[in-house]
Amino acid sequence: MQQISQAAELESAVPSEGTMAERHLEMAVRYLHTNILTFPVIVFCFVALLHVWHPLAPLLAWAGVAIATWLVALNLYRRFLSDRKRGEFLHGWTIAICAALFVSTGVFVSVAPLFWVDGDRLNNVLLYVILAAALTSAGAQTAPSLPLLVSNMTPCSIAFLFCSLAHEVWPLSLGLAALQVCFIILVALYARAGWRMTRQMLQLRDEKRSLIERLKRSLEQSTSERARAVAASRAKSEFLANMSHELRTPLNAILGFSEMLRDDAFAPRRFEYAGLIHDSGQHLLALINDILDLAKIEAGRLSLRDEVVDLGGVAADCQELMAMRARASGLAIAVELAPALPTVRADSRALKQILLNLLSNAVKFTPAGGRIAIFGRLTALGDFEFGVEDSGIGIADEDQAKVFESFGQSGDGAFTSDKGTGLGLAIVKGLVGALGGNVALQSGLDRGTRVTVTLPTERVLADEVLNAAE
Repeated sequence: MQQISQAAELESAVPSEGTMAERHLEMAVRYLHTNILTFPVIVFCFVALLHVWHPLAPLLAWAGVAIATWLVALNLYRRFLSDRKRGEFLHGWTIAICAALFVSTGVFVSVAPLFWVDGDRLNNVLLYVILAAALTSAGAQTAPSLPLLVSNMTPCSIAFLFCSLAHEVWPLSLGLAALQVCFIILVALYARAGWRMTRQMLQLRDEKRSLIERLKRSLEQSTSERARAVAASRAKSEFLANMSHELRTPLNAILGFSEMLRDDAFAPRRFEYAGLIHDSGQHLLALINDILDLAKIEAGRLSLRDEVVDLGGVAADCQELMAMRARASGLAIAVELAPALPTVRADSRALKQILLNLLSNAVKFTPAGGRIAIFGRLTALGDFEFGVEDSGIGIADEDQAKVFESFGQSGDGAFTSDKGTGLGLAIVKGLVGALGGNVALQSGLDRGTRVTVTLPTERVLADEVLNAAE
């Protein structure tokens, strides 16, 4: 991760946003901006050399105008580089920079026609060298941007050809002009190659940035997946630790009471022991069924059968099944369904299992004398809502997401020793998801719990559908 971050930081110095034309222009302007120290030194060096043949005043006047136009262009370069919205005005920026560069370069190369001396070969050779150097520098610095390249090379080429054609004698002038044209073409070809290399470099850097971003996303995703895998592994380890007790308890009971039945001394209580064996077997079967149901849900092998279901009938069945357990805990289960509740298209076994799991949790965590109710209604949007509400100990905010995870349990279960396996709400969430719905939890410590299951509108049926099915 650290190496990827370092690579990203190195790439941040290269233009990465905007169109390709904008980035070409930006690179050329950055190259021109490097003249901030060298250009004035070069100008005054030329003044010192030309002072051998010319008075100082006109040379200083030329140097002053050259530096002034260069400073104007330099200020324009800086404003362009600092403008974060330059992409919106790229055409205007291009014209302004090209104009400033044309004037600045034109003033600089005007040294040749201004200080040309017919017959003074040494002076004129020096001016040729200045023009050739200016032309080469123009091609190298502005190669990344074709508009700037043309603006920079044009005044150099004109001054170059003007000196030979206007001042040299025939046929020397023609020969020099031909050599100059070849030199100009050569510089242009080198600049064109530089433009191509710049374009390829920008494309490669785009690909490199894209690769770095993909690697970062992949690393973040793999880190997240690894964290989830570690959390799942830890949860399953905790689950197995809890299940070892849950499974051993009924098995020990079955084995112990079976041994008692085998011993004739305990024959008078055989019916009592047989009942205890049966209860332990039922408890063990319920545990195994929960594990198998969750395994099917997580493997995507849960098969549901759509049928016309009346929630009132399902709620009544669940109320009856949980009534004895609720009475043993000093509780009563109420059914509070909205009148004229429509039927739904769903798997009746899945709906019953959802309600039984919710009721089981409510009974476990509600003190004696508390309230438990099954509710159901049709929302204003046409969705079908049902669930279980209790006045129990509730669930802390930080635990509410965890209780829907496989093997997840609330940390506030001190009220009851029968905390269960932590599979109930995970199974509810999986069954509701298989039905295309969603489940929501409203709870708080000492404020009870309300679990709401919402089935989509397309599962709601009219009463006449039930009658036709019957």
